[in-house]
Amino acid sequence: MIEPAERRAGERAEGRPLFRLSGAGRVWVFNGLLAGMASWLYLSFVVPLEPLAAPVSFPWWALALAFTFTELFVVHLPLRREAHSFSLSDITLVLGLFFVDPADLILAQLVGAGVALAIRRQSPMKLTFNLAHFCLEACVAVVVFHAIAGGDPIGPQGLLAAFLATLTTTLLGALAVTAAISLAEGRFQHQTMSTGLGFGAVVTATDTCLALIAAEIIWWDASVAWLLLVPAVLLFSAYRLYTSQRQNHRTVEALYEATRHLQRSLRVESTMGTLLEEARRMFRGEIAEVLLFPDVTGEKAVRTTLGPGDTPVSAEILLDPTEGVWARVASEGAGVILPRPLPPSRLRTHLRARGIRDAMVAPLLTQGGVVGTLMVANRLGDVSTFEEEDLRLLETLANHASVALENARLVGRLEDSLQHLTEMNRLKDDFVATVSHELRTPLTNIQGSIKTLLRLPLDEADRRALLEAADRGGERLRHLIEDLLMASRIEAREVRPVVAPVSLDEVVLAVALEFEDRAGGRLAVEGEEIPVIETDEGKVTQILSNLVDNALKHSEPGSDVRVRLFREGRGIGIRVESSGTPIPPEQQDRIFERFVQVDQSSTRTVEGAGLGLYICRMLAEALGGRVWLDRSDDTGTVFGIFIPMTPPERAVRDRNEISLPAASEPRRR
Repeated sequence: MIEPAERRAGERAEGRPLFRLSGAGRVWVFNGLLAGMASWLYLSFVVPLEPLAAPVSFPWWALALAFTFTELFVVHLPLRREAHSFSLSDITLVLGLFFVDPADLILAQLVGAGVALAIRRQSPMKLTFNLAHFCLEACVAVVVFHAIAGGDPIGPQGLLAAFLATLTTTLLGALAVTAAISLAEGRFQHQTMSTGLGFGAVVTATDTCLALIAAEIIWWDASVAWLLLVPAVLLFSAYRLYTSQRQNHRTVEALYEATRHLQRSLRVESTMGTLLEEARRMFRGEIAEVLLFPDVTGEKAVRTTLGPGDTPVSAEILLDPTEGVWARVASEGAGVILPRPLPPSRLRTHLRARGIRDAMVAPLLTQGGVVGTLMVANRLGDVSTFEEEDLRLLETLANHASVALENARLVGRLEDSLQHLTEMNRLKDDFVATVSHELRTPLTNIQGSIKTLLRLPLDEADRRALLEAADRGGERLRHLIEDLLMASRIEAREVRPVVAPVSLDEVVLAVALEFEDRAGGRLAVEGEEIPVIETDEGKVTQILSNLVDNALKHSEPGSDVRVRLFREGRGIGIRVESSGTPIPPEQQDRIFERFVQVDQSSTRTVEGAGLGLYICRMLAEALGGRVWLDRSDDTGTVFGIFIPMTPPERAVRDRNEISLPAASEPRRR
C-alpha cells in the first residue's frame, strides 16, 4: 500500500500536478487576487490622499445610494453567449472623484454596489468577483485622477485626468471579465474582450462627458444641478432603446438562421440537434430540451437535452403529470414562462433538482395536436431572466421546429417504407427462386415416372418403383403447399391456438412413431414424466415434427437424434439434439427467417423451402412459448422448445374435448 507522502512523491516524479482546479476554483483564486490588489492599492495609495478643495462635499452614503441606483438600473447587452451590463455608474464615479473623500469613495462603491448585487441575487462567486473588481477599478481611478489632476481639478488638466481615470477602469473591467470567463471555461475568450471593450469605451466616454458637465455646474453653482437629470434620463433611455433595437435585429436574424438550418435537416436526429443548438444560441440559455410525447398511452416519452455541455443526451422517461409543466402546456397548447427567482413550490423543488433556475416551455404543435414541448432554461447572466417577448419568440421557433420535425418524421417513414418494400422485393425474389427450385424437382420426378409408365412396358416391380417415386414427389409437393399456406396464414395473423388438455409425452411418442421408418432406429426419446397441460396439440406436433425432420435431414448418416422432455419453470421444455455440419455463426441469427437456408445454392441436396423453422417460431409464439437455437458447433446442433402450462389469453378453448388415451396406448398419426 502506498502512503500519501509516497504517492505525492511519485506524482512529482512523474510530472503530474498534485491537484487540479476546476473552472470555479480558478475563478475563486482570481477573485482573491483582485481583492488583494484592491486592498494593497487602497492602503498604500488611496488612504494617504487628501480630498480636493471643492466648494461642495457629498456624504459617502449619498454616493453609495447613487451607486446602488445605477447598478440596479443597468443596460443589458448580450454578447455571444455571455451577458454584459452597462450602467450610469461612471457618472457617479466621476462625481465622487471631485466631491468625496478618496477613502469614502471606495467605501461608497463597495457598499452601494454590494447592495445592488445582493438585490439582483448574484451567486456568491459572481458577487465576490464584481465587488473585487469594482473596488479595484475605483482605487485605480482615484490614483490616476489625483496623480494627473494636480492643483487645477476643474481645469483642462482635471478634465483630462477624469477621462483617463474612467477609460482606465473600463479597460481594467474588460480585462477582469475576460480573464474570469476564460478561467471558468478553460480557454481565452478574446472576442468577448474586444466586443465588450469597444462598446464599453463608447459608453464610458459619453457618461464621462455628462459627468464632467455636472461637475462643472456643481462646482460653480450647485443650485442648478437638478437640470442634469433630464440629459441623464435621456442618455439612459437612449442606451435602452439602442440595445432593444439591436436585440430585435439579432432576434429576426437568429430566427431566420434557425429556420433555415431546421429546413435543411431531413432526419429526426439532426433536426433535434439543430433545434437545441439554435434555441440555446437565440435565448442565451445554458440548457435546451425537447420532450416528445409517446404515441401510445403508457409508453415512455423521449427527452433530448443539450447542456450544460455541448453533447445532446437522449433518454426515455415515464411522464408524471405532477412534475414539470409539460401537462399544462399540453392541455392549454400555450407556452409557459418561469422567470427567476422561482416562487417556493413543488415545481421549484423539481426544477432545482434538475439544476434549472428559470425556464420557458413552448408546445410543439402538429395537425394532430401537441406532440411535445421545447424548453430553454438557465438564462446566462445575472441581470435578466426570460420575459414575455422571449416566450413569444420561442413559440414562433417551436412552430417552425414542429414543421421541421414532422417533415423529418415523414422522411423517416418514407425511408422505412422504402426499406420495407425493398425487403419485400427481396423476399419475393427468394420466394420465386426457392419455390421454383422446390417445385421443379418433384414435378420432374412425377412427370418422368408417368412418362416412363406410359411409354415402356414394365414388370410389376418397376411399375411399383415408379409409382412410389411419383407418390414421394406428390407428397413433397403437398408438404410444400401446406408450408406456404401456413406461412400465409401466419402473415395474415390468422393463426390462433385452440387449446385443450394435452399430454406432451404422447405427442413426442407419436412424432417418434411417425419418423420411425425414416429414422431407422436413430431417433431416441428421453426425459421425465410430464403432466397434462393446456395447449394446442396440433401446433405442438407440427413444431416438433418440423424440428425432428430438420434434424434427420441435416445429421450425419448413422448418428443419433435425441428428443429430451423436461420441466422448466412454469412450462415444459423440449430439446432436439443432432450431429452434423454446424450452422455457420453468420447464419445462426437468420435461420428462423422466411426462405433462409444454410445452403442457398441451386445444387443443394437437402430439400425444403426454408419455411420450417420460421413456422416453428411463429407457432411457438402463438402458443405463448418460444423456439430457439441453443447451440450449433462441432459437438452437434441443439434446438430448444418451451411450451407454457397455461395458454395465452388470445387462445380459443376446444369445445369438442375428448378424453386422452392412456399413456400405454400411443396414437399413430
